[in-house]
Amino acid sequence: MKRAILLQIDGITAKKGKILKDFSLKATSEFNRLWEDRDFCNTFMDFHRKTFVESKKRTGFNVQVYACLERAVWRSKGKSSAVTVKFNVPRNCKTFDMTMPFIELGIYPRKRIAVPIKKNMNFQRYADLLKSGWTCKTYGLTSNLQIVAYLSKYEVELPLKKNILGVDVNSKCFAVSVLSPEGKVLHQDYFGKDIWVKRKKVFEGKAVLQSYVDTGSSYANKALKRTKRNEHNFVKNRIGEVVRNITEMALRYDAEISIENLKRFSPKGKMFNREVMRIPFFTFRKNLMQRCFDKKITLNIVDAWHTSKFCSHCGAVGKGHDSSNYALFRCKECGVVVNSDRKASLNIAIKSLLERRDTINHNTLQISNRRVPVNGLIRPDAVVEPIVAVRHVSSTYGKPTGFSHGKFTKDAILS
Repeated sequence: MKRAILLQIDGITAKKGKILKDFSLKATSEFNRLWEDRDFCNTFMDFHRKTFVESKKRTGFNVQVYACLERAVWRSKGKSSAVTVKFNVPRNCKTFDMTMPFIELGIYPRKRIAVPIKKNMNFQRYADLLKSGWTCKTYGLTSNLQIVAYLSKYEVELPLKKNILGVDVNSKCFAVSVLSPEGKVLHQDYFGKDIWVKRKKVFEGKAVLQSYVDTGSSYANKALKRTKRNEHNFVKNRIGEVVRNITEMALRYDAEISIENLKRFSPKGKMFNREVMRIPFFTFRKNLMQRCFDKKITLNIVDAWHTSKFCSHCGAVGKGHDSSNYALFRCKECGVVVNSDRKASLNIAIKSLLERRDTINHNTLQISNRRVPVNGLIRPDAVVEPIVAVRHVSSTYGKPTGFSHGKFTKDAILS
């Protein structure tokens, strides 16, 4: 697991500030120059051989600093107006503490700059993480003269928890379902409904401001930027609160958390694309991974195939939402009518539960021993070795004891 914390420089002198600012501008200029030289290089080593000697003479940076720029250019998709330069410990960077904490950066050969760090909430969080077993081997200098601490910690093996908490993420809410190994629904709930309500009003306000921006109003342009910034902060804070509520519920019910492995959607029309792009899935997933790591909760990522289309009551795969009401799911096989979001979160929990070999038998879940058997979850396009839709993708935090990553065939499920 990795994370980054932004540390602020405190009380730097004008001379040091000018040196660091010139260094940052020079690094950004070199980054853009290297991007132009990247053309016609098929591999990173070709790019390195082509640019290393001349760029080293031109900039005079330490080799490690220049290597950082090379790797950043090779991974980037274009030029940049601001570059964060990384310094590795102990070769090109070190920390020490006198009356206040310092970080010493080696920007040029035989030239190091010691910068003081402000003791604020971010620094306290950084210090607490170091005490709890996190390590920091890399620091970065941003273009606005702040220090980024890149921390890492090895994942640990976690014991298997009793229940499964499935989370379905959509544009209007986060639906959760807690499922026991016997197939009993322990709890279902919604989180984050106010996010969509708030954003809908913000979208209407941004549309009005954009119309004034198109006429050349500078005031409307500033108001539009301020509105976008406030919207971003609101969504980020509310997602953090939603993640906290979900992890607390998982601890309360002794449950692992399971989410879908959502991929990039193919364009299906203006309205559909607009709805999908409003789903803050990747922000939610990143926040959830960090919170689960801190609270020692296993986070499983299951295959997203037909989670909104198969019936959690009988296992039949249908068309999904009801034709008359998009918020409802109606199964044509057994006739059950349920809320689409709740059913999707329950299906995610079912898929994760079916991955446990010790709980796979035809008497375990409600979706077996019905008119449509459990093998209704098998992908129809599997030819040689049928792979079930519940095939495990990855576990983002920890691999619980007794957990298997095997592929399950039809015979394995029905045994």
